[in-house]
Order: sequence, then structure tokens, then C-alpha cells
Amino acid sequence: MSSVCLNLVVAACNNRGIGINGKLPWRLKKDMEVFKRITTETKDPEKKNVVIMGRKTWMSIPEKFRPLQKRINIILSTTMKEAPTNTYVATSLENAVAMVTGNGELTDKVESLFVIGGSSVYKEALESHCRVYLTRVLADFDCDTFLPEFESEKFVKLQCCEDVPTGRMTENGIDFEFEVYDKCVSEFSSNRMPFYVMAAMCSNRGIGLGDKLPWPSLSKEYRYYMDLTSKIENPGKKCINIKGRVTWQCTCMEEKSRDTIINIVISRNPSPEIVADPYVHKVVSSLDEALLYVSTALRDTVETIWVMGGQQIYTEAVNHPQCERVYLTHIYGEFEADTFFPPIEDKFKEDKSVVLDRALQEERGITYKYQVFSPKIQANR
Repeated sequence: MSSVCLNLVVAACNNRGIGINGKLPWRLKKDMEVFKRITTETKDPEKKNVVIMGRKTWMSIPEKFRPLQKRINIILSTTMKEAPTNTYVATSLENAVAMVTGNGELTDKVESLFVIGGSSVYKEALESHCRVYLTRVLADFDCDTFLPEFESEKFVKLQCCEDVPTGRMTENGIDFEFEVYDKCVSEFSSNRMPFYVMAAMCSNRGIGLGDKLPWPSLSKEYRYYMDLTSKIENPGKKCINIKGRVTWQCTCMEEKSRDTIINIVISRNPSPEIVADPYVHKVVSSLDEALLYVSTALRDTVETIWVMGGQQIYTEAVNHPQCERVYLTHIYGEFEADTFFPPIEDKFKEDKSVVLDRALQEERGITYKYQVFSPKIQANR
């Protein structure tokens, strides 16, 4: 199937049931509101979203609501003689995706694809590159159709997603909550995009003290850092800067507001200030979630991807299979620090094929040197 990202929207109760006798076992107005908004809203007002469903799911929709308004409806069926008015029919999920991604009449009209049932269609879609919008109904119901299991190491549960409300809700005596899962980037090598790590550390590997640099400000090193992480060679492209919450809060306005970058902040519990910050393009809960977002939503706009701290994120980044290089400024001398850059010598070696000024630099009585490291396996090729 195409590498296009599918979005699955589904509600399931405690036993993973999603329906009985062709109907939902519950009625939750808020769930239906979220379903309608997610599957209808587009960033481009000239485009629509596609909803893909099996024939039984189509028939379960009350006739007065068919087809689902303001969306392109595609029904999967091998028995339908002709498509119902204002719909399309495809013989398989793969054919439905091809109708959108090929050179047909829908190609330039579609923004996103949503799979909305039933069970066999969900099962096939879960094998592809996908995001799952799950309404977890915290109750027991008799059902005859069920959602296939998918929660595993292959999926990342997003801790922060502006697409859905957060927290437990109650309606008609039924508790429910919205959850969002993304299939890990590593599952789809064709979508994997390499990233670079950018850091400065002193001789004891210190990188910070009290949310500040342990050494005096070095203007030349700062300009090197700023220029490298925002350099654009292809017009229309952007550099992605990924930072942890604390690192972002310590970032100055000059750095935040560069017009050639897109800022992504990693935070499991983002403050309202970060969420509302006009210079933050996206808040995510993990590095993998950030990379997945970049490789799908931003793929066509990326020049380079930079991971820029702090300590925990650096540790995860240098051990990540998509880390292609580490740009490290070695500050000679030991400074008191409370955060440190992880050891990389066992996996990386200095890559002298990369063009940069390798001479010793001196500023404000401090000596430092620019270095670049690549994974040992890659560097030996």
C-alpha cells in the first residue's frame, strides 16, 4: 500500500467492542462531535477529507445522514453494482488509497484520509502507516464486532494532541476518554528522515548549570550554532529545531523567531504558555512523536532536522537509529554543571569528511573546537 498516512477513528468499549447488529451500543454526543470535527476540518479550505468505510458501516449510517456531509465518501465493496449518489466505491482499501494518491479526479481535492470502519477495514489499515483516534468507552456492552488489538511497542500513545479533548468525561452515565496513537517511525523505513544533534559541552561533559550555560557567553560560537541550525540551501524549505521544554524556556527571542526554522517542543506536561507560544509550531510528548510528525505533516518542507537538548533528549537522540551526525563544540576546561552530554565514543567517531573550521578557537579566555561525529558503521562505509 502507499506510504500515505491513514487516520483511523473508532470508539471501543472495555471488551474492544465497536458495534452490535450494525449499530453503536451507546450514544455519546461529545464523541460524535469530535468525530465530525476531526474528519471534516481541513487546513486548506479548497480541499476535503476522505472517509473510507466498509459496506456494512455505510449501511449503519442513518439514511438521512448519508453520505457524510462536507467529506468525500468512499465505500469498500465487491458487490455494489454502482456507487450511491455523491460517493465513490472501491473494491479494497488499497484501491481506495490509490484513487486519492494516483492521478485521478480526487488527487488534488483531498487533504487527509480517515478510515471509519468496520472491523476488517480497521485491521488492514492498522498494518499500514497510521494514526488512531480512539474513544475509549469505559463500560461493558454486548457487541458482535470488535476492534483488533494494536496497542504495542509499534504504537506511541500521544500525551498531548490538540485534535481531541483531554481527561475523562461522562455522558448518559457512561465514562469515556479520547486517546491518540501513532505508529512508530521505525516501522516505516521509507519515511525515516535523518536528524543531526547540536550541542556544546566542556571537558567534564557539562552542558548546563541552573538552566544556563556553565561558561561565559561566546558570541562567535553562538553565531556558528545559530547559522548551522537555520541554514537553508533550497528555497521554500525550513530547518526543524527540536528542543525539550526547559531548553525552549531558556531560548532567546532572536533564536526563536528565525524565519527559516520550525520549532517543535518536547514536553509531557506542557504549560499553557508553551502551548500558546506563537513561535512553537508543535508540542509533542517524545522524540519519536516529533520525528513522526516531521516525516508526515512536514516532510515536503524539511531542509534539515536538529535536536538541541536537554540532557534526557540528547541521550535518546544519540542512541536513535536516525541520528546521522553530532555537531559538538568542545569547550576546553571544566566548569561546574548539573546537566551533561551523554558519552558517544562507543557508537560515534569524528567524521573529518564534513567541511568545517577545525582550528582551535579562542574567545574571552576560553578555548574551544568544533567537531562532527558520525555513527561508526556509517563513517566506515
